[in-house]
Amino acid sequence: MAKPLIILICVAFLGGALYIGGSFFGGGRDAYASVATVNGRPITLAALENAYFQEAMYYQMLYGGQLSSSVLERIRYEAFDILVNNSLIEQELEVRKYKPEQAEIQQELDALVENYGRETLDSYGYTDAELRAYVTQQLQFKQLVDDLTGEITINDQAVKDSYEQVRASHILIKVESEETEAWDHAKTVAEEIRQKLDAMEFEEAARIYSDDSSASSGGDLGFIHRGDTVEPFEQAVFSMEVGEISDLVKTDFGYHIIKVTDKILAEGDEFEAEKESLREQLVEQERIKLFNDWLLGQKGKAEIVILDHQLLAYDYMLNGEYEQAAAAYQKALEENPSNPYLYASLGQAHLYLDQLDEAIAKYEKAVELGPNDGQLHLALASLYMEAGRNDEAITTFLKASELSTSDLFAQMMIRSVLAELGDEDAVAVVDERIEAIQEMYNQIEEDAEAGESTEDAGTDESAA
Repeated sequence: MAKPLIILICVAFLGGALYIGGSFFGGGRDAYASVATVNGRPITLAALENAYFQEAMYYQMLYGGQLSSSVLERIRYEAFDILVNNSLIEQELEVRKYKPEQAEIQQELDALVENYGRETLDSYGYTDAELRAYVTQQLQFKQLVDDLTGEITINDQAVKDSYEQVRASHILIKVESEETEAWDHAKTVAEEIRQKLDAMEFEEAARIYSDDSSASSGGDLGFIHRGDTVEPFEQAVFSMEVGEISDLVKTDFGYHIIKVTDKILAEGDEFEAEKESLREQLVEQERIKLFNDWLLGQKGKAEIVILDHQLLAYDYMLNGEYEQAAAAYQKALEENPSNPYLYASLGQAHLYLDQLDEAIAKYEKAVELGPNDGQLHLALASLYMEAGRNDEAITTFLKASELSTSDLFAQMMIRSVLAELGDEDAVAVVDERIEAIQEMYNQIEEDAEAGESTEDAGTDESAA
């Protein structure tokens, strides 16, 4: 419900969250300066920073923990991409000049107020005029989508295919080479395993022989829908009966031996009850696909000029143009020379250019400017290790550990690397921090359980 609500006209379709304000990568520039233009129409820094902050908050709530600088930069670019899409849609709406009926606008406005509550909307400062403008744009957008996608028909077979599921287990003999000898060897191994299954339980064989992560659960992959797996695997698994074990199935990953353990077929009362709902879902999926195809085409024809050097650099990185990216990051640093994360991004560009020494130098500067960021230290330590500067790597890994006192994943990763480097004293230090984090988690769990017990006791007392 971030203000201005009106700028978000296609969140439901594009999956983006909009924005309320804040700056992470900004450098004190004019909020109304343009960071890009779309067919000559500007996207302001204020709009970008607003959208970026909302996206970052969304990811923060979704995943928790501290978002790394590289993730934040990607989020900022995603926010920019959403604004580009919105601009293209707004331009199309202006051309088409849709005019919803006043009664339809009022109906949508009443539904919005009922959904969120008048007090909530008032607390955010929305006026009736702003809300009316918002629902008008939503109705215009819906009309645009309907016009672009037309009437969509989903046949019965597609509905059945979307409903049916197969539960399967597999044994994978992985091939990580394109050499003929490697594939021939894997096939020989897989054939030997297949013969053993005449006298051996499939789950036991999967635990012993499979190269897939599902080996620990006896090869079980759970229920599979069509489209979940690569085509040769899908064709095999949906053609098999429950209890059947396949011959060798070749995919890009290697050779599979598959066992079907259960099936959900498109028949019976349960399927009949869900059939029309599934059809509606498939219609919506097709509508989204058609609309996004149109939007992609509009973007390909649009004149999009990126003026913000960091956005431009990231765009170059996505396209594999690392020299141009490095030059753009350098210009971004000229505007904001105290930003450690720009140095880290520049270091990443040098790394892609196989300029390890330059990458290390940029990350060292990033650490100097951001001395309390454990992620920056972790990245620098990894570069030291890649360069064979193991003493510096160990020292920096330990500093990253010190700065990541509540990040169990980071601590486990650091411990693994330090063990690989053979520094037992450093490993012992990290082990103590891992133990402290685990004790903290245990205490939180105990406190939560104690709180639940207190609530239960209170409930019992009230009942008595």
